[in-house]
Amino acid sequence: MKKMNLVIALVTGLFAFGLMSFEPNTKKDQKTQIQAKRISFRIKGTGSKGITVKIGVGSQIGSGSCCSSVSPMTTAGFSGEVGHVVYDSERKRIITKIYEEMEGQVIDLKSYY
Repeated sequence: MKKMNLVIALVTGLFAFGLMSFEPNTKKDQKTQIQAKRISFRIKGTGSKGITVKIGVGSQIGSGSCCSSVSPMTTAGFSGEVGHVVYDSERKRIITKIYEEMEGQVIDLKSYY
């Protein structure tokens, strides 16, 4: 019992002098946000295959920004964070993972369908 009272008194003292708190570590959160790099790229439709694809961009299928249709004869601009995926939201299929070297490139959906 004496040990428990001593621990309670010690923890209370640490809080009182500001040496211990329950506040989140915002420096760590800021570092994580800085590391997330956003990449811009374009997606070209399937062409003569005639397939319209509903594109989503997020950390996994069904998350993030959904859905922008890319018609067979169009090219549309997208952006996403490195490590996220570009997916077909209707077919529940990952088209590609986003990586830094993808900046400014064109993904041709004809290669995937």
